[in-house]
Amino acid sequence: MRFPDAEVTTLDLMRHGEPVGGRMLRGTINHPLSERGWQQMLNAVSQLMVDEKPPWDAIVTSPLARCQEFALWLGEYHDLPVTIEPGLAEMSLGDWEGKTHAEVREAEGDKEDRQAALWSDPSRTAPPGGEAAEAFVARVGDAWQGLLAEPPGHHLLVVCHLFVTNAVLHQVLEQPLSRLLTFDLSYAATCRIRHECHALGETSLVEWIGR
Repeated sequence: MRFPDAEVTTLDLMRHGEPVGGRMLRGTINHPLSERGWQQMLNAVSQLMVDEKPPWDAIVTSPLARCQEFALWLGEYHDLPVTIEPGLAEMSLGDWEGKTHAEVREAEGDKEDRQAALWSDPSRTAPPGGEAAEAFVARVGDAWQGLLAEPPGHHLLVVCHLFVTNAVLHQVLEQPLSRLLTFDLSYAATCRIRHECHALGETSLVEWIGR
């Protein structure tokens, strides 16, 4: 705790494990986890256990199956309340959804490589038919601020997605929108953020990114 007498909320963000179908531009497609994906998330949870018990008071999850199914199972197994937060759904990738990176580039032909443009500067481009970065950040930001304002516990597990985790870190680190997709996190990677409410205001501190 950095600030005396601060009220602290700790939030562990966990990216989902590998979904069925392998690597693709998945976005809002509702694929469940593969067997390997389940194991990746079980391994990640085991690394966060304290005296063989989960440290969390509650779990918050994206509504998409690759997050929600594991979160509901974990909550039931450890008798933890689970909240489904629609604002934590992954960014819509529009016409790219369900395609591999190579398939999208082949379909675009000689046109501008919009995938590369999105990773380079998401403030200047968006997937065709998909969600603009500014709208996506606003949606995730509303959900995140809601968790900070009325957290369902002092230590939360937030099961979400790669772009969602980047959107949260974008807000915490006050990055420009052009740097929204800075962190390329592996499946089931975790980040810990400690939010302290104190006499001078509120401060979010990052303990780690991508364990």
